[in-house]
Amino acid sequence: MNEEHFWKTILTELEKGKHAVLVVIINQSGSAPNVPGAKMYVTLDNIIGTVGGGISEHNLFDRARTLLTEGKFSVETVHMEHNDTAQENRSGMICDGSQTFALISFGKQDIPTIKKIIKSYAKARPGVLTINEKGIGFDSGNTLTDDRIYSENGTSWTYQENIGIQDRLFIIGGGHVALALSRIIETLGFHITVIDNRNELPTMVTNTYAHEKKVISYDNIATIIPEGDKVYVVIMTYAHISDELVLEEIISKKCRYIGMMASSTKKLTVFTNLEKKGISKDLLDSIHSPIGMSIRSHSPEEIAISIAAEIILVKNSNII
Repeated sequence: MNEEHFWKTILTELEKGKHAVLVVIINQSGSAPNVPGAKMYVTLDNIIGTVGGGISEHNLFDRARTLLTEGKFSVETVHMEHNDTAQENRSGMICDGSQTFALISFGKQDIPTIKKIIKSYAKARPGVLTINEKGIGFDSGNTLTDDRIYSENGTSWTYQENIGIQDRLFIIGGGHVALALSRIIETLGFHITVIDNRNELPTMVTNTYAHEKKVISYDNIATIIPEGDKVYVVIMTYAHISDELVLEEIISKKCRYIGMMASSTKKLTVFTNLEKKGISKDLLDSIHSPIGMSIRSHSPEEIAISIAAEIILVKNSNII
């Protein structure tokens, strides 16, 4: 789910004078549908997002609609046991775990906080979202050691998560595949930067999915690409010479993922040239190339899907 769009949609509803209920998984143990931090929001005529589906989500949806109908501005927690042997709080599912959900009623008073959250995503600036029995708050500029923290103290509880620390995709080469990949990755909540060395490239001009577009010399590419566990880089320039130049410039950067679009022949040529320049085989072996999952893709859209799938695999696993 693209959380930036999620919060923007809530803001639109509130600015229309509507009320909404945010449903968030704040704690979990054992096997259960979805994970802490999963969200959906409910209005009287809309529902966006999911907290796992099934009968448990349906029950939460009904409760949220009840809060809206009764006009209650409050925060509730709902605990569900997902197994058929539970004596109480049985959800009707048989996943053999348990979850606690928070239901937060939103109104116009929450607009300033939601605007701060949206701004953090737009600027890729981190902050901490806090939810407790009083409502939500947002602390811009700070981060948690863990992405999500839940704590209890008597009858009080607090759920916190990092906001705005987005996965960032840098696409080097702004052609047709870059455009298709931007369209797909944007729906996954990545902050996208597309880079090319050509002015007025049509596929750059029409790329409305990227958050940033830069036209620079590839000689300066290392100054643009940051390091970090949430940084993904895809190299797909218009020529193998520029691909080689870019890879040479950034290969030593500590990123979550660096991939280069290439045929087996092109990969061999580029890697052989870089080895002759002193780049180690171990470092070259860390590069994903040919890029993407093997799905026999041919069109820019199919190639983009295969690349997105590989990026998701790396993001959701310990594969580097």
